[in-house]
Amino acid sequence: MDTPFNERGVTLSRVGLSASGQLIPLRDLRAARVVKISRKKPLPIILALIGLAGIGVGIATGSGPALVLGIMVAVVGYLSWITQDVIYQLMVATPEGEREVIITKDEEFADRVAALVGNAVAKHAQTAAAKPQA
Repeated sequence: MDTPFNERGVTLSRVGLSASGQLIPLRDLRAARVVKISRKKPLPIILALIGLAGIGVGIATGSGPALVLGIMVAVVGYLSWITQDVIYQLMVATPEGEREVIITKDEEFADRVAALVGNAVAKHAQTAAAKPQA
């Protein structure tokens, strides 16, 4: 590896990959992939529907507290939807299995780190194959 990578708490060097307080030696790395974790839909939808039902009950019965409670629950459902982010996990394969290295909202960063890990693994494999075994 020509130049080490050190950005946002992730370090990739000749020694290995270091992130989130864990160090994975370069000889143990096999591959890297990025996993997309989408928004969770059921909870916000259920909350919004309960809130809309509460608004309907409040309007139908003329109950102020039911109307206010329905509005509050509907707003919580909406806020829980808009505050959820799509996140990306960088998973690396090792002899012990797959491990999660980082979680980020930035897909480009995760893809860049995965590509760098792939390149480092390939270069390490080439240099290991070129060295004579003792």
